[in-house]
Amino acid sequence: MNGQVPLDRAAFAAEIERRLAAEPTVDFLGREGDIVQVRVANQRMRVDLTNFYNAYTQAPEHLELVYSTLLRVLREQTPAREARTFAEVADRVMPMLKPITLLNAVFEKKLPMLAYRPFLADLIIAYVIDEPQSVAYINERHLERWGIGEHQLHERTLANLAARTQERAHFLMTGEGAQRLIVANTQDGYDATRLLLPDLLASWQPHFPGKMVIGIPNRDFLIAFSDADQDILTSVAHQIQLDAAQREYSLTDQLFTIEDGQIREYVWE
Repeated sequence: MNGQVPLDRAAFAAEIERRLAAEPTVDFLGREGDIVQVRVANQRMRVDLTNFYNAYTQAPEHLELVYSTLLRVLREQTPAREARTFAEVADRVMPMLKPITLLNAVFEKKLPMLAYRPFLADLIIAYVIDEPQSVAYINERHLERWGIGEHQLHERTLANLAARTQERAHFLMTGEGAQRLIVANTQDGYDATRLLLPDLLASWQPHFPGKMVIGIPNRDFLIAFSDADQDILTSVAHQIQLDAAQREYSLTDQLFTIEDGQIREYVWE
């Protein structure tokens, strides 16, 4: 590294991998894209490098500082996934929409099967423990250890998501009538998953003529709009399709709506 040419995302992740693999206090377990897995002090951790890369791009000359911050986070973090009781983590469990293909990846890696619930459009509701710089997926072994069922976990995660949304979520509302758009812009990893909050979506419905349509092309984006104007509907749907194919953490180009308080797949008429 000569420090003169800023690293792109892939090169940054590769450099972090190289450093962690050589770190005497870290047992490097592997990397997939921006996600690294390590073991520190007999604790296994899964860390998303996205925030660290974003910090690096703001000041590429401070790579050493970014890396030292990552090390500090790893050493200070006490992963709640090892909690012996559900009460220890109940305030930080969250739902997360993921592609159903995640289950294949878990199976192929011979990892414990995730706790999950089927959703719509080839998506599942996975469950995570929200940690400072990452999330820990909850699996069937956690449920056995905690002595709870998926239904109890599901209800608690939805309550936590609703509470967090009320406390800190950001929504951008623009346009009028058929041109109205509402965009979830919290950037906390749960914007798309807010599709699971029918009370929130129902509060938006009066702002739209016709049916309210919702798109979640990727993890960090949710948009609500009207189907009253076919040109707008087609244009926004096309952009959702592109984003679902090109953006990170892609989910689906399927559109959704809310009917009788339930989330449904939107059907074009």
